[in-house]
Amino acid sequence: MTDYLNGQRLTIARRHDARRMAYVNGGLWSLGNGLASTLLIIHLAIDLSSDQLGIGVGMILAAPHWCGVLRMLAPVLIGKMADRKRFCVGAFLLSAMTLLLLLIATAPSVAPSAQFALWSMVVLWCLYHLFQYLGTVALWSWFADLVPRPVRGRFIGRRQRWLVLGQAIALMAAGGFHWKWTKTFPDLPDWSGYAATALIGIGFFFLAILPLVKIPRTQNARSLRQDAQVSALLGPFRDRLFLRLVGFGCWFSFFNGISQSAHYLYPSTVLGIGLFGMLALKTTTRLGQVVVSPWAGRLVDRFGNRNVMLLSLALVSQGPLFYYLATVGPWWWIVGAWVFWIAYAGMNIGLPGLMLNLSPEKANSAYIATYFTVTGLCYAISTTLGGVLYDRFGAGGFSCGAWGTVGYYPAIFLFSWVARMSGMAVLLGLVKEPKRK
Repeated sequence: MTDYLNGQRLTIARRHDARRMAYVNGGLWSLGNGLASTLLIIHLAIDLSSDQLGIGVGMILAAPHWCGVLRMLAPVLIGKMADRKRFCVGAFLLSAMTLLLLLIATAPSVAPSAQFALWSMVVLWCLYHLFQYLGTVALWSWFADLVPRPVRGRFIGRRQRWLVLGQAIALMAAGGFHWKWTKTFPDLPDWSGYAATALIGIGFFFLAILPLVKIPRTQNARSLRQDAQVSALLGPFRDRLFLRLVGFGCWFSFFNGISQSAHYLYPSTVLGIGLFGMLALKTTTRLGQVVVSPWAGRLVDRFGNRNVMLLSLALVSQGPLFYYLATVGPWWWIVGAWVFWIAYAGMNIGLPGLMLNLSPEKANSAYIATYFTVTGLCYAISTTLGGVLYDRFGAGGFSCGAWGTVGYYPAIFLFSWVARMSGMAVLLGLVKEPKRK
């Protein structure tokens, strides 16, 4: 592998240095992501007191994935620029700048109404993620060149550890900072505390770009242009093994998304768990993933991605069951969901590992863009549907004729548990592990 920027060989030492920069990038980015989290943005939306809260939250969760369809253009845009590194850095820079604009546009002194602020938030949140998604396609393609297949599980696992560690630290810092802000400035609205927290997160997003600048280029302009040709863009749709993985990814994304609005709204609107409490639960999950991610990466390299994913799926599927138990019993059942969701570490390592292993070594950006686009679209459809269901049935529940009315929350949590459990059969039936080289 040659660094085409200066003609030097990409030696083993330079590969190790590049991976270290990838870990630093992941750690800094996750600090920003934990401070300017989806949960914080949702609480910012709740503070707007709009009468379209259910669909608004659903769109905050889903809209980024709707516009994420445009990431299919990433291989073409990278080919036009003929510089994957510059494209990646530029996309993440635009992403951070868009999030900064979101805070400005939703400020009470700027937005003429709560309705305007909510939908401005949805649009800019969408664009923020679009730029991030485009950069991510280039980033994963870049990683595939830097990391040989036999050690990809360990690389993804170690980077995942930095990602979840940064998020764990930032989530608790966000909760503590917002609590301190409200005590120090009791006369200011909650919006100001949320905005100040997100602003610090945006600073970390800008810092996370610096390590990417130090990672060498690994692909020449001619190869990038070939990857953007029509034949390369259509390649994923002719690859049966890859399409099987996409099929499972769609199933997994859809049934994860259908209950997301309920998962976010039930703790705060029914159980009375505030931002700090929810951040504490998320931090518990992240700290658990810090411990298990490197171990899961080693298991992936030894036993394969699919086997680790099966075990992980069996565990994470229990999460909605604990939410269901919290609707018919003590509130603290909900803690069990966040403990079992530690096992998402295996899915977060296995799925991208399979995506890279089932993609061609030299022309992989179209495959990466296809996987993230199609599965993201399924997630968008399901989260939007979940928001609509919440607005329609959240107050009254589902009428079941002679059996009476079933509450919305127990019904959606129980349905989500059954659907996720069936995913093990879907995974076994669809996904095939590629032969090791």
